[in-house]
Amino acid sequence: MQWDVSIELATLLTLLIGACVGAFATLMAVVLSLSVFWFKIYGWKLAVAVVSSFLLVPIYVQATAWSAGFGTNGWLRLSQVDASKNAWMGIASVVWIHACAAIPFCFWIVSLGLRRANRSAVDQALVEVGPWHALTRMVLPRLRVPMAASFLWAFASVQFDMVVTNLFQVPTLCESVYQQVQFGKLRSAPIIAAWAFAILCGLAIGFLGYWAGALPVRRNSKESGSMTSPVLSWPYRWILSSGCWTILLVCCVTPWMSLLTRMGFHTNLVEGARVRTWGFSECLSALWHVQDFASEFGWSVQLSLWAVSLSLLLTGILIWLVPRFVHPILVFGLLGCMITTPGPLINLMVGQLLNHWLPSPLGFLSDRTLLGPILAIQFRVLPVVWGLLWLLQQQYSERYGELLRLEHNLPWQARWYLWIRYSQWGWIIALMIGFSVAFGDLASYLLVQPPGVTTIAMRMFDLLHYGTKNREAGLAVALALFGAISSLVCLRFVPSKG
Repeated sequence: MQWDVSIELATLLTLLIGACVGAFATLMAVVLSLSVFWFKIYGWKLAVAVVSSFLLVPIYVQATAWSAGFGTNGWLRLSQVDASKNAWMGIASVVWIHACAAIPFCFWIVSLGLRRANRSAVDQALVEVGPWHALTRMVLPRLRVPMAASFLWAFASVQFDMVVTNLFQVPTLCESVYQQVQFGKLRSAPIIAAWAFAILCGLAIGFLGYWAGALPVRRNSKESGSMTSPVLSWPYRWILSSGCWTILLVCCVTPWMSLLTRMGFHTNLVEGARVRTWGFSECLSALWHVQDFASEFGWSVQLSLWAVSLSLLLTGILIWLVPRFVHPILVFGLLGCMITTPGPLINLMVGQLLNHWLPSPLGFLSDRTLLGPILAIQFRVLPVVWGLLWLLQQQYSERYGELLRLEHNLPWQARWYLWIRYSQWGWIIALMIGFSVAFGDLASYLLVQPPGVTTIAMRMFDLLHYGTKNREAGLAVALALFGAISSLVCLRFVPSKG
């Protein structure tokens, strides 16, 4: 049990793992972003699709993929159980899985920062001093803030989710608090420390998010948009392309291959010896058995729809009220703290609200409705939905704000019609992304679900503790495909700025 681990050890592990994840994910993100969007490596569009396909793939699915590759029937003989028995091996496993999961987010944070770089100054430096000096003197200094945001996001992903640390028994602050809430052994010191990390990371992420969204768009096409790509001779471009694609193959393609190979493995006893064989029919059988989880899928869809509907309703209200009564930066700070709140603390707060703070006649809301999980998931979905629609509102104001101020006598029906026509796709994309986030969430509601309710995330988490078998690999492939398709579709239509 990890609930009684010392606060010093839990804090040290949180800082160590978070720093390693942040540094590795940010470094890979910078290399990939520059290679793809500045140097334009061979197959750069495909590279963008590959790294982006993991944006909405849940962390427990990615953990399943790596477990499938390195399990007893995977590519290597090292199993999840063996890794958890060795402290340093468990830490290394947690760092690797979290870092690979954070790379897509860090990639786009850095890429958006690269897009905001002053194009004319970079192009001038590219002509006068060459690609290397332009990179070190002009491009990288302008990526300091995006790199800091990337590091913060990767660091925060460790301290607000305990799925991977629970699998490998690494007692970070989040894992320690999870064990305390689960077994009713609450201690104030780890909870306060976890809150402190969440608030600091949340405020920083929220303020950086506001800065990125509120930064005025440069109207001069010479100062924004895609920069001129350096002209590299074919050997250098081939070497850079090979290095970039190697990173993608190791961090993004390997999990897919691990799942696909694990689906087809079958062990037979031949003359007293265990012989492993692989067959395509086993893969089809694993996918066919996904229907065994129909009930869990039903609960997940129902919970996700309710959660994203509430988030859209709250965002629709706040997006008009906030500019009139509260500065948006305060809302971004609050929502940043929400999204970085450790899942176990969300469970603790929602459990206290439903079981202790509500009047006794309303006690049925805790164990007979989905109110608990719906409220808990808001900590993950509401900030995402709010950020997307607030950005859409900023674009709307920049495009039609001056016209609407001149036409101050325009009927409200016409104003409403104009807003709906302009924002309809934005609301649809916010619905899709919010649904995907809610569908893939687990840590925020794991301990507050009512009796008899088991979502697909909960079932996958339970099965992970016993290793990845054919059926679990097939289920993970189905969930990964859903996440990948959702990522690419949403990325295609998501509103952008700058």
